[in-house]
Amino acid sequence: MRRIYLLLHCALLTATPALGRTEYHLGGPDGNAWQDALGEENAGSYQVFDQDGQLLRSMPVGITPHGAGTDTLIDFSANSIQPRFIDPTVNLVGADPETNLGAGSTPIPLPYTGGTSHGGQGQNFNLFKMLDGDPKTAHFRRFTQDPNSRPGIGEGWACGCPFDFGADVPVNRVRFYPRLGPEDDRTLIEGLSAPQIPFARFPETSFADNYVKWYEIRVADSAQAPQGANLDIIQSTRENLDIVVDYRFNTRSIRWLTLRTFPLSNWEIAEFEVYGEGYVAKTVYLSQILDFGQTVSWDKIRWSGELPAGTRIEIRTRTGQTPDPSLYFDKNTNGDIVPITLEQYEKIDPRGRRPTIYDTDNWSFWSPPYDFAAGWRDETITAAAWRDGTPLTSPSPSRYIQIAVRLFSTLNSAPRLDQLSLHFSEAPAASEVVGEIWPTEVNSFAPQTFTYVVRPTLNESDLGFDRLEILTHTRATTLRSVVVDAVEIPFTLDGDGDFPAQILDDRIVVSFPKLIGTDDSFKQIEVVFDTSVLRFGAPFNSWIYDSADPDQIKQNVRPGNATFRFSGDALAVQTPIGGALFAAVRVDPKVFTPNGDGINDVLTVAYKLREVTQPRPITVHIFNLAGAQVATLDPLRSQSGEFTRHWAGRGPDGQLLPPGTYIYRLSVDAIADQHNIGFFSLTY
Repeated sequence: MRRIYLLLHCALLTATPALGRTEYHLGGPDGNAWQDALGEENAGSYQVFDQDGQLLRSMPVGITPHGAGTDTLIDFSANSIQPRFIDPTVNLVGADPETNLGAGSTPIPLPYTGGTSHGGQGQNFNLFKMLDGDPKTAHFRRFTQDPNSRPGIGEGWACGCPFDFGADVPVNRVRFYPRLGPEDDRTLIEGLSAPQIPFARFPETSFADNYVKWYEIRVADSAQAPQGANLDIIQSTRENLDIVVDYRFNTRSIRWLTLRTFPLSNWEIAEFEVYGEGYVAKTVYLSQILDFGQTVSWDKIRWSGELPAGTRIEIRTRTGQTPDPSLYFDKNTNGDIVPITLEQYEKIDPRGRRPTIYDTDNWSFWSPPYDFAAGWRDETITAAAWRDGTPLTSPSPSRYIQIAVRLFSTLNSAPRLDQLSLHFSEAPAASEVVGEIWPTEVNSFAPQTFTYVVRPTLNESDLGFDRLEILTHTRATTLRSVVVDAVEIPFTLDGDGDFPAQILDDRIVVSFPKLIGTDDSFKQIEVVFDTSVLRFGAPFNSWIYDSADPDQIKQNVRPGNATFRFSGDALAVQTPIGGALFAAVRVDPKVFTPNGDGINDVLTVAYKLREVTQPRPITVHIFNLAGAQVATLDPLRSQSGEFTRHWAGRGPDGQLLPPGTYIYRLSVDAIADQHNIGFFSLTY
């Protein structure tokens, strides 16, 4: 049987085409412009190289009309993306003086932030006069006595003046004033803080008596609904004596701002201004749906840029087989709900449209955020090698992909994404690969035996594969068997033999005769191994690839019905919920003798860390019985997994500690109540 496998393996290898690399870059000195992926025509091109790194061709990347490419307050300087820095000298609500309001029913654009303002009830023409940058024009309201109130109280709210910046921006100042005359109001004009306005721009006549005497300023961020009841009042006065109101407050992130005025007399506002300073707290870059023109096999994603302390970047992807991830429905003449086209859907009055439905048969959901450190560009190795980056986890192969980036800043520092790159193959290893694991639920954190089954669908144009890589998160304790099409593969773990296998710290890799062509379609690959599951719902993702491919492009396996023997159809394993974060803590030796004789000279603290999805600092502290801390091991940033720490028995000064009984404390620094404590003895 072994000889038959070898002959078949060699014969199939001769049919394997030579492979190069295929890349798509957004940003950076050699990439497509970030704005290209937001446009309506195309998203630039991708490049295909041969095995020697020579460019074979560039292929256009299209854009479907169904995406929602957007950016919120992003700075695209130097072909990178970064949250915009709000210039303290720019009026955030300043409108373009050339704005055509049409009938006055559409919102007034606010060019600097991309936001809008709307006066309501046909008031946009008046509202525009206080946003146009011209102090000679004014939003004027005449006082009308409320017949149901005492004299001096007018009818209703005179101005809501709502502003929507489109995203949270750092704001710290609001200024407004009536029309001022250079002669009568010289002191007021000269007293205006920056930005100042030349005297020549003011009208000859003063209307300072029309200043606002009773007003209220409310604000809210994106987490709050923009209705008045949910906005915070940051300033309210019924006895305003300032003709020029220049209200300053501690900088806060604001999306919505309203000025409400109460009618006590005629009033006007010539200019209304809002200022801020600092980086926008959160910005979003959402590409259009990118069309690569054919089904491709996604391999890796990587990025480069800058991530100052206190900032972060979240990157997600989703992939699909159709141009539109939405499905549209309506009732037919018989009253039945039937699918319709987008064109038909758009002809329906919006008030009568049925909600769209996400096409889960052809589109994946958004991936979880990628581990940012894992995808970071490693400048110490050549970019063409693609030995850096992280696997692209959205299903593959597919024709369409969409990319979402969220950048989170502090007031004084912001992250920057210079380039984002995709590595893929124009020819997939298989048209489809589904897999499932069994059991899908365990009741212990001790090693368990799992069976992992993969079933490919192969066409004649597919490249084929001879490797399967399975993410186990912790180091597998045993690889029991590898079976292909009901025939056991004689694998070896020492690197020798025809079918080498590897047990790595967080995954296993197995090999087998290459599967290629329709005759190998639906042949099941079954791998049995033992490992621990330390996180609830831990996904045992896997990839197939061809070891002859110099780039070893890995195609991910999606969950599905790979075998009728199991009913899970899933690649995730459930564990008991709750409990301590530390499991199976072991300190060895219990009697520790760091005397240099080579026996028990080093204390080992081994543990399993559970339910930690983002890297957190794990620290080992050593105390004496009096409670004094005598040593600390450097924090180790860790996610769920198995770890081993070592200590040589020395304090911070490098000297050996005296004999005695000591206490170790293993802790997650950011979670005060999650720790493990134990004892050991030190002697000579």
